[in-house]
Amino acid sequence: MNKLNIIGAAIVAGTLVMGCEKQNDPSSEGASGEVVLEVNGAKLTNGELNADVDKIIAAQGDEIPADQLEFARQSLRNQIAQSFVIETALADRAKSEGFVVTEDDKKSREASFLKNAAEMAGAPATFEEFLEKFPLGKDRALKEFNNGILIDKMLKDYNSKLDIAGLAVEARKIIDEIVAGNAEGAEADAKALAKISELKLKLSLPGVDTASKFAELAKENSDCPSSSKGGDLGEFTHGQMVPEFDKVAFELPVGVVSEPVKTKFGYHLILVTDKVPAVEATDDGKPAEPEKVKASHILVKGADIQPVPTLEQVVAFLKKRAERDNVQKFIIETLKAAAIKTSDEFKELLPPEEEEEAPVETSEEK
Repeated sequence: MNKLNIIGAAIVAGTLVMGCEKQNDPSSEGASGEVVLEVNGAKLTNGELNADVDKIIAAQGDEIPADQLEFARQSLRNQIAQSFVIETALADRAKSEGFVVTEDDKKSREASFLKNAAEMAGAPATFEEFLEKFPLGKDRALKEFNNGILIDKMLKDYNSKLDIAGLAVEARKIIDEIVAGNAEGAEADAKALAKISELKLKLSLPGVDTASKFAELAKENSDCPSSSKGGDLGEFTHGQMVPEFDKVAFELPVGVVSEPVKTKFGYHLILVTDKVPAVEATDDGKPAEPEKVKASHILVKGADIQPVPTLEQVVAFLKKRAERDNVQKFIIETLKAAAIKTSDEFKELLPPEEEEEAPVETSEEK
């Protein structure tokens, strides 16, 4: 679908919205009356669109850098226009199919909204506070809030009719494939462990020059690009390597080769070649320096052993995916059925055209 997505949730959260009724707002007086979008008779003018952009920009304060302001304005125009098209078409269909918003629906949605918004910075303490702070006005917020309820009810009803009888069979196939893949992976992983253990043994032989032998084996055996440098990883601080590697590298004495270390990349042998202790900041302005380690490694890639999910988990994933695809299909059908007129600027918001199937040539035509 061409740049189309569901904007209803964003509208309820108080982000970018556009109502489908003409707005009598002083800030839009004198603006262009050119109609840029029309959906089922509801019109959006260029002046109304610009007025909404201005309000949202103003609500952001100084958060938008000056050099990004023009880009932000155009992005907002596109998002508001997109919201207008989808919201209007879906809300109209919901009303035509008899869906209504009850007081219980409103109370439930308000509670859910406040709970979801609680983790956001500057979250409203009450729903009334959200309405009062909404950049496009309280009436607009309520209108979009109710439209969101209508649309959600319609989409849930639509998805309730989805045939999901075969999901358990599909889920079992997926699990069987993971189990089979893990069985093959376990064999490959065992070979990787055997190889890294053999390399460790070669480094443990009496009289071996550890540093030079390590570099030699790394060049010949390591699956890491650092093999060209004898496994040298250079200097690093805590947190720059994966946790399992990090822990061993910072605990290992200089000049000692580690036991095989398993990470998501495979099996490693680690050789620490230098350690630089942490340095505190000084009074003369010299900044603090963290502890550092210089090390080399040899990597033998293992297999990616995946956790095996339960049947219920896979079915839930497949159901969610099916519902998402079903909703996308529903939105496209709704937009195609709606009477939409648009300026050239927003032509991309129209639903995609049906692709015509190429005629099949017969043997006689050939």
